[in-house]
Amino acid sequence: MVKNNIAALGAVVAFAGLLGAGLSGCSASVKTETSVSTKASMSADDLQKDLTDRLNKADMTAKSVTCKDELVGEVGKSARCDVSFSDTNNVEAVFTATKVDGTSVSFDITPAMTKDQVEKAVAGLSSAPSATCASGLEGKVGETTKCEITIDDKPSKRVVEVANVDPAKLGIELSVFMLLPKQQVEDVLMQKLGSDGQPVETVDCVDDVMSKVGSTVECAAVTGNDKTGYVVTVTEAEGDTVNFDYKAKP
Repeated sequence: MVKNNIAALGAVVAFAGLLGAGLSGCSASVKTETSVSTKASMSADDLQKDLTDRLNKADMTAKSVTCKDELVGEVGKSARCDVSFSDTNNVEAVFTATKVDGTSVSFDITPAMTKDQVEKAVAGLSSAPSATCASGLEGKVGETTKCEITIDDKPSKRVVEVANVDPAKLGIELSVFMLLPKQQVEDVLMQKLGSDGQPVETVDCVDDVMSKVGSTVECAAVTGNDKTGYVVTVTEAEGDTVNFDYKAKP
C-alpha cells in the first residue's frame, strides 16, 4: 500500500468538510408532530397558512411561504411548499399524509431542497457567483447531487451530500466535497507507479472520486499485455490537498 497526495483544484472550497451548518433561518423549533385538518384534503392556501403560523409561533420569520398544490387526503400523498429565509437560505416543506379518518387528514412535515435551492446554497457556501446542479435533494441523510461551480474562471465539480436532517427545525445540513477528475487521479497514480519502479503505459480509472475520506475508485494500469487493477482510497482531505492510499486488487 502506497500513500500519495493530489493537489486539489480550487483551494477556496476544495476540502471534504461540513460547509453548511444547518440553514440559519431554521434555528428554532417547528412542531412537526401529527396535525389534523377537518377536511378530507387541505388546499394550498390552508397549507400555506398552517406553515406560516408554525414558523411565526417558533419565531422563524420567513421572507415568503409559497404552496401551490393541495394535500390530497390519501396516505402517502404529499404536497410541497417553498420557504425562503434569505437569498441563499431556502428549503421545501414537504407535507405527507400519514392517516385519513373520515374527513380528517393527519400529516407530517419534513424538509427538502429543490434544484434551484441547492444551487443557491452551494453558490453561497462556495463564494461562487453561481452553481449548476443535477438535481434537488430529499431530506434524507446520505442523499447526494453533483454540482459545478467556477473558481478563478475555472470550472470545478462538487458533490453535495445531506449530512444531517432536523425535521423539528425544518433544517438540512449540507456537506460539499470536491470531485477529483479521473484524469487527475490517473496522472498521479501513473507517476507514482513509475517512481516506485513499476512503470506503466496507461492508467484508466472508472470515474471521478469524491474528496471524502473513505471514498474509493477503481483503476487499471496497463503495460503491453499486462493489466493490474488498483483501488484508490481517499484517506485525508484538507485545504488544497487530498491524500490517498492505493493498493493492487487481489
